[in-house]
Amino acid sequence: MSPGAPGLWARVLVRALVVVTAAVMALGFLGAGAALLVAGLTVLTYVLLWLREHALARATRQPATVSHRGAAPDGAADTVEGDD
Repeated sequence: MSPGAPGLWARVLVRALVVVTAAVMALGFLGAGAALLVAGLTVLTYVLLWLREHALARATRQPATVSHRGAAPDGAADTVEGDD
């Protein structure tokens, strides 16, 4: 997400609203400590999902070089003289 992406601020606002709502519900049912824990875990979930999204996007842009053991550069299988 770049700062100029359309709808970015709407998504950030909705996510903040979800975090606050989850914390308020936890506060009502379980207490202040649980509310902080729920809010923290909700924020952590959003951060981890954002990191995964960017890692996947980076992986599709830059394909990794894969070396296969036993394969020659031309794609033929390596053979050892005298092996049958």
